[in-house]
Amino acid sequence: MDEALWSSVRDLLAESAGEPVAAGMHGNAGDTAPTNLLDYGAYFDLALTPPAEGAILAEAKAAATAHLLRRLNAADTLEPRAEPPRITNFSTEHYSAVEIERMRRWWDIEPANRMAMTCASEAEFARSCNAIEVAVAHLREASPELHGEIVTVVRDIIMSRPDGTNLINYSGASSFALWGALTINAETQIEWLQCYRQIVHEAGHNLLFGIAREQPLVTDDPSDRRASPIRADLRPMDGIFHAAFVSAREVLALDALLCRHEATGCLSADDAAVVEDLLQISALAFWDSVEAVRGGGAKLTELGDAVLADCEAYMNANFAVVAD
Repeated sequence: MDEALWSSVRDLLAESAGEPVAAGMHGNAGDTAPTNLLDYGAYFDLALTPPAEGAILAEAKAAATAHLLRRLNAADTLEPRAEPPRITNFSTEHYSAVEIERMRRWWDIEPANRMAMTCASEAEFARSCNAIEVAVAHLREASPELHGEIVTVVRDIIMSRPDGTNLINYSGASSFALWGALTINAETQIEWLQCYRQIVHEAGHNLLFGIAREQPLVTDDPSDRRASPIRADLRPMDGIFHAAFVSAREVLALDALLCRHEATGCLSADDAAVVEDLLQISALAFWDSVEAVRGGGAKLTELGDAVLADCEAYMNANFAVVAD
């Protein structure tokens, strides 16, 4: 994804400037320098119109161009990505006002489902950092392969909360235009188990964005909204497909945690009971989502069918629904 991004950045800037971007700049083929969510956000500021607010102001486009040119020209400023993901607050303590608006623009994209993001309080942020640290440690021990995949894909976790004008109660969010990042609601995701599940959930969205970066998963009209098993509001078929995928990922992570507990006793009795409940909820959400996709006549692409079939094979082998 990063190499493709920088190749596209160079082409986009060259097209807008009417002249080639210098070949020696960062972003040449084969470059593997790290990229962050703000690089993707700046690119999409220039490449797409955000659904929520129409055309981007000229000042915002100029800021995006300056950001990308600075990143192209200064590869030595691209710090190696920390492992585990960096945790920051949706505030001017960590980001400029321009950067905050860029993130808001690409996360809070549905006016009818306004998230109304603001920063977490100092106490919420400190609590979240501790909870995420515990969650990531459990994930590393329970499923090293999944942990390695997630820390490769997810570079940034940004804590936020609604400001009170929100129209939807969100737990977290991801965006193709902010690839490699996720936001978590620090007001509601309090316990480490909540963060464990939410990180796996949002990382699943990011992974699926990467898988489907060059072709869609479904070709259904995005304006055609259906009932979703995990959302109260009607969702496009692509969103329901995502729900199936991330629910299967939750099952994988939660089952790994239970297996480790059975082997080591790493969880309290209360936490183990919560994991069992969450596992059942996620498994049922997967099968309900599959029914909505398969039974709802989704127009799956070859890629979409292959991805969903892989999930179904895993779930059928381990968590098939048994009729009474």
